[in-house]
Amino acid sequence: MDNGEQTIREVVGENVRRIREAAGARQDDVAAVARGEGLRWTRSKIAALERGEKALDLAEAVLLAQAMGKVASGPVAVADLLAGDGAVRLSSAVVVHRESLRRFLGGDPVRVLVRDVPGGPQRIRAAMTRLPAASRRAAAMAGEETSVALMVHAEERAGEAEQRVGRTLGVTKMEVAWLSVGLWGRTLAEERDRRVGDEVPVASRSAKRGRATRQLVEELRTRLSEVEDVER
Repeated sequence: MDNGEQTIREVVGENVRRIREAAGARQDDVAAVARGEGLRWTRSKIAALERGEKALDLAEAVLLAQAMGKVASGPVAVADLLAGDGAVRLSSAVVVHRESLRRFLGGDPVRVLVRDVPGGPQRIRAAMTRLPAASRRAAAMAGEETSVALMVHAEERAGEAEQRVGRTLGVTKMEVAWLSVGLWGRTLAEERDRRVGDEVPVASRSAKRGRATRQLVEELRTRLSEVEDVER
């Protein structure tokens, strides 16, 4: 784990200890209240929780928030168990800000975007350094609502279809990839195949792919014009 990153269990433990100490309560007190909520927890379980050594499932997190509210003599939301700043590692591939986790728990759809990932904007800028001439346009194409994974790996996803369309539009295949991801959340080839579908007879597949590609080109052309208007 990188320096400064924590797991969810470590963040929850830190906040349980913070709430308990602010209320002047002991670990025994928290355990007793938790048992009243149906959690068979002892003082040693609370100690392990505060050390970040105890995993919680969703039901336990809800009941823990209820118990901590009684300890604190005030309402405690599940999101309050993730209070504070810093990065939280959810898996080997995903690290997000605590603030983003609280937003997801507050009801926002879970879609990890550039702004949710520590260093996300810097990663995007680093990826764009390979395209110095297209950087400003690419940034405008992608926008803040595009996921980090799609943005960072857009170059890997770009293929012959993007290259051909790029020649038609007078841009690079990577610019087509950025623009496609910004518009549809997938590459041009992926969006073309999605629109064609899997049930098209082989005999008519080529013609339908051609029609779909022409439609996509016009949508890309419109978006490209909008981007260029903004740049001017």
